[in-house]
Amino acid sequence: MLQKKMPNRIRRIKPELPGGFRDYPPETAIAKQEMIDTIRKTFESFGFDPLETSSVQRTEVLTGGEEDSGKIIFNVKGSQDTESDSSLRFDLTVPLARFIAENPEIPKPFKRYEIGRVWRGERQQAGRYREFTQADIDIVGTSSLDADAEVVAVIYTTLNNLGVENFSIKINNRKILNALPELAGFPSQRLWEALRIIDKEDKIGTEGVIEEFKKVFSDDVAKQIQFFLKNMREEKSAGFTTLSKQKIVEEGDYEIQKVFAFIRGMKLKLEEGQKIFLDPALVRGLSYYTGTVFEAILTDAPEIGSVFGGGRYDDLVMQFTGQKIPAVGASLGVDRLLAALEKLDTLEKRKTTVEVLILNISENMKPEYLALAKELRDTKINTSLYLGEERAFQAQLAYAVKKEIPYVVIYGEKEKTRGVVAIKNLVTREQEEIARDLLVDYFKKRFSIPIVFRT
Repeated sequence: MLQKKMPNRIRRIKPELPGGFRDYPPETAIAKQEMIDTIRKTFESFGFDPLETSSVQRTEVLTGGEEDSGKIIFNVKGSQDTESDSSLRFDLTVPLARFIAENPEIPKPFKRYEIGRVWRGERQQAGRYREFTQADIDIVGTSSLDADAEVVAVIYTTLNNLGVENFSIKINNRKILNALPELAGFPSQRLWEALRIIDKEDKIGTEGVIEEFKKVFSDDVAKQIQFFLKNMREEKSAGFTTLSKQKIVEEGDYEIQKVFAFIRGMKLKLEEGQKIFLDPALVRGLSYYTGTVFEAILTDAPEIGSVFGGGRYDDLVMQFTGQKIPAVGASLGVDRLLAALEKLDTLEKRKTTVEVLILNISENMKPEYLALAKELRDTKINTSLYLGEERAFQAQLAYAVKKEIPYVVIYGEKEKTRGVVAIKNLVTREQEEIARDLLVDYFKKRFSIPIVFRT
């Protein structure tokens, strides 16, 4: 007697992502892509050219021998899981420095932008992921403070063009912060430890910073740090040399004043809820910054952290060439800004890029539908032909409504005989008939409104 062969049981796999990663459904992916398009156009309006660097870099290049950098990178395994000397990039700045060192003939100043994904093995937080998209601008090969001010102007203009209403751009200078050991009376080897505490001010407040200095350093050091922060805030953008006679402080003071003077000269139109100011507690988390540092936060969502930040890093290329090549730049966290706008409910979303859906209600009319679609696509109108198995008019219309497609074209045997097409506006629910040969002109008028960028 023959036995029935039972099919092998398929093991079900849980369809979920690892922590710190996310998918983007079409409505969010469309919004993100539109953000990136605006960012790219803004960067190019300032004269920045695109550059693409590899997602995989040599681990030694990425870390520069720094233990902290090594803790956050994702290593790339070799064949048969053998050890590899490569890792996924954690930012776009270090790969740029390597590229400049490898291509010294590039005319300078070199103004480049890059928009791409980066990976960091950090703990997931609000608006912070382990895989995310950065949009960077950098000016390499000039020590002019005009370049620092221009980067600030790009930050301001980009946020404006993205429709962000309330934001602050904070500016500081690492040269002044580097004088803290002398100012506050602690060993220079502990500078970075001190800067990490100051960098927490946004989260724990000034009093919290002072208390932590008391615990980690001493009451005297905490008192001097408190005096330093208070003095800098009161002096605004001048007079910091009263705190120290070190030349590096004089340089930092001069640079801050010059950057603010250039910014004023650009006559940026700060709207209500927008401001650019000195913040003596601004550190920026990476140790390669050497001068001006800046970052932008959304004042309606400060818990998200900075969405755009950077600074001057004159020594980074030196580790590859031994030659000092000055540079300044900034990075926009696209996913973090997207998450912030989602939280604030100010992100405009749409479910599809389709502008027109041609209903497929008659098999005999297929050549006509294909011709209609081509005519509209040739005019840069995003057009889709219904490809589902439903032939009922109402079912196809319901599909268009669910997808939030603004227009459907209805063209059957009767319409063909009369030389017309029916167009239904699914936003207003109105329907009208027009001559078949006027179809393209009809939609060109409705989809010809250009995107206007503010300056």
